Amino acid sequence: METKYRFQPAQPYGLHDMRICNMNIINRNLDLLFENGFIKIEEPYRQVNGTMTVERIDPDFSDVFLLGKNGKHGPFRGEKLALTDFIKRFPDFSFEVVDELYGYNKILYGGFVSLPEFNYMIEMKLMIYYEGNIIYKTEEN
Repeated sequence: METKYRFQPAQPYGLHDMRICNMNIINRNLDLLFENGFIKIEEPYRQVNGTMTVERIDPDFSDVFLLGKNGKHGPFRGEKLALTDFIKRFPDFSFEVVDELYGYNKILYGGFVSLPEFNYMIEMKLMIYYEGNIIYKTEEN
C-alpha cells in the first residue's frame, strides 16, 4: 500500500521578501508589524498593507536564533534567545522573511535581520509556538 501526503496550508497571505519591523506581545498575543505589508496569495498577487497577530503564543517555546554573518556557510558563532528577550534587547530591527513554514501550532520564519549594533546582515530564524489563530489585519475592503 502506498499513502501520499502533501501539506498545503490555505494561508491567505505570504511574507516572502516582506520586512517585519516590530513585534509586541500583549496578553500572549504576538503582533507583527511590517514595513510594507504582505502579499495576497491569489492573482494578481498584490501587496497589501496590514499587520498580523498570532494568538496565544507560548513564550517558553518561542525563540529567535541569530546565526551567521550574511548567511555564509561554515563555522559561525550564534545565539539563541527567547522571543521575549529578543524583543527587549532589539527594539529597533528589520527582519526580511525569506522562508516561511507552518505546521501544527508552530511557525518558522527564516531570513536576514538588520540590527543597529551590527554593520552587516545576520541570518535569523524566528520560531513561534502558538495555540490560537493567525489573524491578518489589512486595509482591504
